[in-house]
Amino acid sequence: MNPHRRVTTPLGITLAALAVLSLAACSREAGNNPPGDAKASAATQENASKDPTAAPNPQSTTLPSEQKPIARTQGDKGIVGEVYKVQRKDGVVTVWAGAKNTGSENYMPVNWRNGDDYYTLAGSSVVDTKNSKRYMALLDSSGKCLCSEKLGDAIEPGETRPLYAQFQAPPQSVSEVDLQLGNMQAVSITIPAG
Repeated sequence: MNPHRRVTTPLGITLAALAVLSLAACSREAGNNPPGDAKASAATQENASKDPTAAPNPQSTTLPSEQKPIARTQGDKGIVGEVYKVQRKDGVVTVWAGAKNTGSENYMPVNWRNGDDYYTLAGSSVVDTKNSKRYMALLDSSGKCLCSEKLGDAIEPGETRPLYAQFQAPPQSVSEVDLQLGNMQAVSITIPAG
């Protein structure tokens, strides 16, 4: 009998057993993460980059005529943010809102400028306070915000400008986040299960 064979066989068995135990430990650790958390993150980025047309079109977004806002927030110079609808779907949270000018003068949302001389909600975010995590408005593969862009000229007194923004969804266990649109104050909103 070969003496080397006796030495390598137990060593090979031990190494194989260690590899199996390591894999089992990794699988157990992965199971501790919230279900679908990493998957949702990857799917969100993939959806955003592959199908930017899935985002609502701000030009075709109409404000609900009889629906009351589910949340309100204050901006500067008489601007009031009104949130009409929140949806969670395929790892993405979509918020439909309006910027209402309750002041007596035209409002130019200069603080919403993105550096390219047009107004955008690209700086908007939702904050999952439960897990201390901020989600900025999503971007597609070309770097375009999946949100209201090119909002046009001044918002006139009495006018409400339709807005939308899309964000990566927090874990399913999180149903409430703080929403900030443009430079308006943060407001707490409920995210339905999706």
